[in-house]
Amino acid sequence: MKRVNNLFERICEFDNLHRAYEKARLRKSKKYGVLMFEKNLNGNLAQIQNELLNGTYRTSEYEIFTIFEPKERLIYRLPFRDRVVQHAIMNILEPIWTPMFVSQTYSCIKGRGIHGALKHLKKGLKDVENTHYCLKLDIRKFYPSIDHDILKTIVRKKIKDMQLLYLLDGIIDSAPGVPIGNYLSQFFANLYLSYFDHWLKEEMQVKYYYRYADDIVILAADKAYLHALLAEINHYLMEFLNLQMKGNYQIFPVEKRGIDFVGYVFYHTHIRMRKSIKKNFCRRVAKLNKKDLTPKEYKKRIAPYLGWSSHCNSKHLLKKINMKKFSELGISNALDDKQVFPVPVISVSDLVNCEIEVIDFEAGVKTKHGEDRCVVKIKFEGAERKFFTNATPIKQVLSQIPKTEFPFLVTIKQQRFGSGSGRTYYFS
Repeated sequence: MKRVNNLFERICEFDNLHRAYEKARLRKSKKYGVLMFEKNLNGNLAQIQNELLNGTYRTSEYEIFTIFEPKERLIYRLPFRDRVVQHAIMNILEPIWTPMFVSQTYSCIKGRGIHGALKHLKKGLKDVENTHYCLKLDIRKFYPSIDHDILKTIVRKKIKDMQLLYLLDGIIDSAPGVPIGNYLSQFFANLYLSYFDHWLKEEMQVKYYYRYADDIVILAADKAYLHALLAEINHYLMEFLNLQMKGNYQIFPVEKRGIDFVGYVFYHTHIRMRKSIKKNFCRRVAKLNKKDLTPKEYKKRIAPYLGWSSHCNSKHLLKKINMKKFSELGISNALDDKQVFPVPVISVSDLVNCEIEVIDFEAGVKTKHGEDRCVVKIKFEGAERKFFTNATPIKQVLSQIPKTEFPFLVTIKQQRFGSGSGRTYYFS
């Protein structure tokens, strides 16, 4: 493998540091640390540049906190200036490291991600005969267990720039293992398993192999083959990477259980949404249904889950969780003319070519003549009246007029169509 040199100066270029700052501030522009950094933007970037060139840059102290969803993890957070440095490094190293990864690894790689994994696994499962069984495993405490010496050795297989290696060594040694939360950590993690990926694909000749971070799925036709392969994998991880598999590995027939991977459960014939995501989706919908939201705002609030559902078989799920009771729809159930606007009824045909004052209206009314009628409250010849109509031109116009514009004056016109008695009414 050809090793790369002369990278450090490119990382330290001011334009690269400024580009790194712009990436680091994405979706964080209102954070206190970002705002403080921007008060003296050029000065802070120049200081970072000087520290890098002089060899005096050191990774800052981490803020460490715990999250509990989806599972308990220690998260390491650095000040904004350190995130700028890591983005500056990755601006140069990402196009060098990415080609090293096999196409079946997906985590934190541009153009792949969850949907890349979904697409490839879905395609692989079309070969039903050779994907009858699944081996699913992950690595015990993967990020905290990454061995610094082994990681540095792997980094040196591709990079020989001594100044850059000194910088990377300092970042690697700044916390135990590889800290979750560092921008560089996701690339270090992929790099750490990259030779393991190549070993499986090239030496072990595994055709259906998929890895997202440390979650691994392997498909094959034979259960005994997967058990033998599992022993080989366990030996490789312990011997060469100082890692241990979790004891909860599984070997099972796909058609019986499905493959729980990247948020979905895969079968040969269909894909379902993972149960935990489905529950969160239902909870979100139930919560939003209690709020007075416009359809646009409602859709915006559930957009992430609609994205999940668009990639799996979820038609019945969407139908079920969006179903509301009739009483929640805000539609009047008018069975007689006394329930909506308790004033006398007048036929709309008696109002043709007459000027009336429209006071109010109610759409979606159910009457003995049919559903989705519109009842219009008016003032005619000095008295309040109402009329029922199913005329589309009137219903469409009324739906477009703000309530603040009521009452208003209008003349009702009649239009006939066809050779029979067909007619409709409209405002003029």
